Amino acid sequence: MRATAFVLLLALALATIFNAECVKQRKAVDCSNYKKLPPGEERVCPEIHDPICGSDGKTYGNECSFCSAVTKNNSTLKFVRFGKC
Repeated sequence: MRATAFVLLLALALATIFNAECVKQRKAVDCSNYKKLPPGEERVCPEIHDPICGSDGKTYGNECSFCSAVTKNNSTLKFVRFGKC
């Protein structure tokens, strides 16, 4: 009985530790991988719903659309938070 209780407590502790590692919160968006496109070219972004609020008060659908706007505005647009504005 004591061994079973010990194993259950150990399993619970390990599950809690690994679960906490998997749920790390993002703090900002890194647009350094997005290069400025030549005039007239548009970036094709995937249709993934992961809203980002920009400093212009606009909600962008995901990181790709936000970073595209950042590169178009010569980096004057800033990240505010994840989620809708």
